[in-house]
Amino acid sequence: MATKKNTTTYNNISKKDPFSVEKVPPQNIEAEMSVLGSMLIEENAIVEALEILEEKNFYNDAHRKIFSAIIELYDSNKAVDLVTLTDYLKKKNLLEEIGGVSYLTALTGVVPTAANVLHYAEIVKDKFILRSLINTATNIVTESYESGDNDVESLIDKAEQVIFEIASRKVEPSSVPLKEIIKDSIETIDALYQRREHVTGVPTGFSDFDTMTAGL
Repeated sequence: MATKKNTTTYNNISKKDPFSVEKVPPQNIEAEMSVLGSMLIEENAIVEALEILEEKNFYNDAHRKIFSAIIELYDSNKAVDLVTLTDYLKKKNLLEEIGGVSYLTALTGVVPTAANVLHYAEIVKDKFILRSLINTATNIVTESYESGDNDVESLIDKAEQVIFEIASRKVEPSSVPLKEIIKDSIETIDALYQRREHVTGVPTGFSDFDTMTAGL
């Protein structure tokens, strides 16, 4: 007697959307914690992290809020440490949302020093770029299924544009905090002043002009 094949399973597999499988997006929570911990134990780590990262680069929502709070304190010329950050988050009613004082304390114990903050920041940025690629690729696949024959060229142009934008994030330099520029400028001006010379800038060779402008 012939056995009837059960084709239900095969049919379900063939019709299954390969993009519907639930997967955890690329992320590295330990690296995110290490960045934040470094920023809490050394001010210079804040400057280095800002060269690479933005709030949106963090996968964990609590980490995005902590990063944002640290930057807000730093931009306000306030000390950034466990005490000031705790107080700031408490005033904004965010302390419990990020895990409370115990979580902030845990962050400061993740790394012994802030020496490797750039390495941790690069990991966080790379994971963000991968998540962006996945979202973009998924949107391209969806639009490819839904587009008509006349939309091919425009779809290719759009795909190239969004991929290029993602690629540019890898090499695009982050903005430098204004107070860092001001600090360097003040130090330069002070060094020129200490020379006690009449022309503190670049002399032009025109004595009257140099007298009026102190050089370029």
